[in-house]
Parts: sequence; C-alpha cells; structure tokens
Amino acid sequence: MPGITRKSRPKPPAVLLFFSFTLFLSLPPLFSLGKAEGPQKTEVIEKSETVVYICDVDVSRLPAEQRIAGLRIRTALVNFLAQIHERKRSHEEITQYQNRLWQQRQDAAAKALADARNTRDMLLFKGYSKQKYESELEKITASIRDLEKKQTQVRENPPLIAETAQLVLHRDMANGVFSGAPKDVERKNFCQTRSIDLLLSSSLRELYGRWILSYSMYRAIDDRELYSDIVAFDPEELESILPQIGSVLYQVCSGLPTGAVQISAQPDSAGIIVNEEIKGRGTTPVLEGPPEDLRVTITNPGYFPNTFILERKPDYLSRARLSLSPMARNVFQISSNDFSDIKLYIDGLYRGQSPLSVELPKGLYSLQVIKGSGDSEVQSVPFILRTEDGTLSIQDSYLQKGPEKPVERARKQFYNAFGRFWIALPVAFIINGVADTYINAINYGGNENLLDPATKWYYSAQGAWVLTGVFLVETLYRLGSYVYSANRETSPVIEPHKE
Repeated sequence: MPGITRKSRPKPPAVLLFFSFTLFLSLPPLFSLGKAEGPQKTEVIEKSETVVYICDVDVSRLPAEQRIAGLRIRTALVNFLAQIHERKRSHEEITQYQNRLWQQRQDAAAKALADARNTRDMLLFKGYSKQKYESELEKITASIRDLEKKQTQVRENPPLIAETAQLVLHRDMANGVFSGAPKDVERKNFCQTRSIDLLLSSSLRELYGRWILSYSMYRAIDDRELYSDIVAFDPEELESILPQIGSVLYQVCSGLPTGAVQISAQPDSAGIIVNEEIKGRGTTPVLEGPPEDLRVTITNPGYFPNTFILERKPDYLSRARLSLSPMARNVFQISSNDFSDIKLYIDGLYRGQSPLSVELPKGLYSLQVIKGSGDSEVQSVPFILRTEDGTLSIQDSYLQKGPEKPVERARKQFYNAFGRFWIALPVAFIINGVADTYINAINYGGNENLLDPATKWYYSAQGAWVLTGVFLVETLYRLGSYVYSANRETSPVIEPHKE
C-alpha cells in the first residue's frame, strides 16, 4: 500500500542451502564419535593355579633312631617345589581340565533349567487365582527362556584353561600340617576333598644296610601317576641323592626340561664350589637341575682363585674347563744358631720347629716365635714376614720381651681418664643439686641462717664442675693419643736373605 514501508527477508542463496544440507547429513556420524561401544565379551582364563601337596615321608619301616631322616627328606622336597613357580601344562592335561569343567557347567545349567520347568508345571497345583497364576506363569516363563539361552551358551562355549599355571603349595603345608600318604584307592577322594591337583608321596626303608627311597607324583584330574621311582643309596649319600630327586621333580612339576653342567679344573686338587656348596675337587659329577645361572668358585692353595657364572641351559649339558694361575712362591729356610726347640707359627698356624724349610706364595705373613713351654715359655711379638728366597736366621733378640707398647699404655691412660670423668660427672650433679636446694630455701623462705652453708655448697659445686671439665678435656686428649698411637704403631718387618 502506498505510504507504508514494508521489510522483507532476502532469500538465502543456493550455495548456503547446499552447505546446510551437507552439514545436516554429516551430523549423525559426528554425534556417534566418542560413544562408548557396548560391553565386549572378554575371555576368562580358568584354572590358573596348580595346587601341590607333599605327604609326610613314611618311615614306619625304619628303626626309631633313623626316622629323623624322613624329616630331612620332607624338608628338602618342600624346598625344591617351593622354588618352582610355574607349570607348563600338556595338551592332554588342558583337555582333561576343560572337559571336566565344561561338563560341570553343562550339568549345572541343565539342572537349573529342569528345576525351573518343574516349578512352572507345579503352578497348576498351588491354587492361585487366575490373575496371580498368569503373573507367576509369565515370570517363570521368562526365567526359563533365560536359562535356555544360558544352557545353549554353555554348550557352545567350552571354558579356556590356562596353558601356564602358577604352582602353589597347599595351604595346609604353609601351616605345617603334613598328612600321611593315602592308600591308592583313596588318593582321588583325598585330592578332591582338599582341592589338590598334584600329590607327592614317598616312603623310606632299610634293606641290608642301605636305604630305599620310593616316591611318586600323582595327578588327580585323570587319576594316574605322572612319575614314580625307587632310589637305593647308603645313608651317608643322602645329601648327594636329594639334588638329583629335586631335578626330577622340577621336570615333573614344571613340565619343562632340566639342564646339566660339569666343571673341570686344574690342578686336580682344586676345590669347586657351586652356589656356595662344595661339589668336588678337580672334576664335578654331572650336576642336573632347573635352568638357572650358577655361581662357580674354584680355589686351591698357592693359586689365584677364579669365580664366574655358568648358565645351566634346558636340555643341554654345559661343560666348563679352566686352569688356575699359580701364585709366585718363595722357598726359604728358617734356622737358629743358639737353640733348636723353637716353635714357629705363621699366620697363627703351627708350621714346625727350627730348622724348617718353608714354601709360601709371595706376600706378607705374620710370624711368631715361641721357645720352651709352661712357665719357661718365652714368646716373641708378632713379626711381619716378607717372603723371599734365602735363609731367615732367628736371633736371640727376637725372643726378648720388650717394654710395654705405646699403644697399650695410651689405651690404659684413656680408660683411666674416661673412668674419672664418669665418676666426677654424677658427683658434680649431686653437689649442684644440694647447693640449689639451699639457695632456693634462702630465696623463698628468707632463712638467713642457711647463708653460710649455701655459700659453701655453691662454691663446692663450681669446683666440682671445673674438675669434671678438666677430666673431660683429659679424656678427649687421651682418646686422641690412643688413636694416634694405634695408627702409628706397626709390627717389625723381617725377611729372608739370599746367601
């Protein structure tokens, strides 16, 4: 109309419409980003532990005085198995566990479904009203459908059994309870009631002066013995037999192969120590056991020791051969001109009487000379012997007892000063307490008659503190002197002389 101004919106361009339409189509995928996916089904690994039980060793056929050996064997068996942390299960064992657990779950699902159906059938006989009957029937029907789905799921999904299980000792063993081995017909029930997977039983008896050790490993899942053996040995060979049994048990319980090592050393008298245990001289027997790093030390008097790490590999015999390097040695004669009943001690060990021929690796040793015996015995102070080829002549002056050593005198002076200080300190505290009592009585009681004794006790306390301070200074001084003398004092050094 004329005279009226009218505003109108401009139409959006086609490009803008196209952009809006494209953005609208892309919104659903954008909104879906970041959304958490539905719960995913995770596979549960069953039977992650293998429980081992060690029965008490049967020693009923041993004499009473020898039955303590059963405790030694049982302790060794426990220690061996406690060092095995994992068991590699065979395909047969995994199948056995899987079939048993699968069957148990199917039986449980079938029983639950049968019970639910039976409950549904019994609704007709409970006398419910039509409305309540239909309500209960609907509930039980829904429950039956869920149980049918669960039964189908259990039937179609066998459980997953751990291929590598943690090997643990039975809880009774941790509490120190060890039962005797059950009879063969009772082993399965014994293990089922205690949730035992592997059962180790053993017995020890005597036959013509030798010991017979029988032992076996029983597996409960398939009711059979995994391993059994009989070992005959002399009673004194028990310590060497036990490591061999431990090696066999490692292989049986872990499901993994063992390894072996053998060590040879020169000279033939060299001692060979493996993991802090002496295994022989010159050459060790074959040492079989679990794969591990062994610390080997080889020693022999007059030779430089050698220590190294030897790996015991599975299914492999590792051999180590080495020769020790000899130390430089000195040969010298120890003689005396004036007397022949001289006893010689080198590093505290009696080596013989003069004259004496000695061969020692090059180095420093402690030498002490003793003449006579009983009340007439005369001892020399220890000398530092530096070995050299030649002759060492024992002089009469070696046997003269010298005056008191400075270090001993300094030690006695320090102990005396320290004792005086600890006597003066409590006395000073007591006198100071008495003086404080008199002074407080004058200050608070106003008794002027106590002025003279208070003055005497006050000055006495000051004197006691001064004396205590003097003893403290003396103690510190004597301590410094003692330390200085101890570090300064050295034994005389003697050495053979070449002719």
